[in-house]
Amino acid sequence: MNDNTEKIKNNAEENKDNPSSSAEAKEKNSYTAKMFLNDVTEVVETVFLFLLFFLLIRTYVFEQAIVDGDSMVPTLLDKQKLIYSKIFEPENGDIVIADNDKLDLIVKRVIATEGQTLDIIDGKVYVDGEEVNEQIYKGQGDILKADYFVNSETEKRAYNTELQYPVTIPEGCVFLMGDNRYLSEDSRGYVVGFVRKEELIGEVILRYSPFDKFTFF
Repeated sequence: MNDNTEKIKNNAEENKDNPSSSAEAKEKNSYTAKMFLNDVTEVVETVFLFLLFFLLIRTYVFEQAIVDGDSMVPTLLDKQKLIYSKIFEPENGDIVIADNDKLDLIVKRVIATEGQTLDIIDGKVYVDGEEVNEQIYKGQGDILKADYFVNSETEKRAYNTELQYPVTIPEGCVFLMGDNRYLSEDSRGYVVGFVRKEELIGEVILRYSPFDKFTFF
């Protein structure tokens, strides 16, 4: 009995001598009530700012697209997934996405821009009198010596009787073609024709799916 009394006294004396221990206990209890709410608030604010940043980026800077069709074979295949930038100035050779009234969204390559003269001679494309640096794809093992591959020689598309080559690209427009020249519906035909710059919604900057075909353009 004396031993227990002694222990109680000792504990009381220790608490007297060390008032900080009770203060620490109170501080721990106050954390669960107050600090927890502060932590939750910080997490919510962080998530909100992240979502806001993501939405702003997606709305004004980047967006994703999925290839629909074979008009860009061999460069892009059907169902491949792309990221395009909404901040760009179209230049020759760029892969762009355009909003067409009849075909909806289309992905093509810029061949010529406003003021340039385009001609097609014996299946080859010329811009301002110089042959465009492209090469017909012949399967795996080809060495990339050109700016890009096309899938066949380039036809003039005789059914578009309004387009007479050589042709000068009108102001504010671009001339688009798919890399699969035989199948592509593009500026050579009346359905697409010259594409106004405001109809271009983005420049393709990378392919992210399938992952083994991940490529920056």
